[in-house]
Amino acid sequence: MDVLWLDIEHTDGKRYFTWDPTKFPRPRELLERLGARKRRMVTIVDPHIKVDGGYRVHAELRARGLFVKNKDGHDYEGWCWPGSSSYPDFTNPEMREWWASMFAYDQYE
Repeated sequence: MDVLWLDIEHTDGKRYFTWDPTKFPRPRELLERLGARKRRMVTIVDPHIKVDGGYRVHAELRARGLFVKNKDGHDYEGWCWPGSSSYPDFTNPEMREWWASMFAYDQYE
């Protein structure tokens, strides 16, 4: 095995950039142990964000105006794996920079 692939069930409540605390209580330790064995882990992070007022990622992107807008200028909401979802506006360079920053240990909870 070279790479361990995890689907959306690795997340806490299907919220990307989080870890299920029961299944992965110490994700950083797990990643470090895999790395020490020359193994890698890839987590699925799809380009939509669960609409959830208590979800840090959703609240931050909404506050910064970084979601795709509908014709009325409101955040577009569609339906996907986590349920009602908003879609990051990757045409915005600020969004692309933010997204890339989220894969750091201090951001990916």
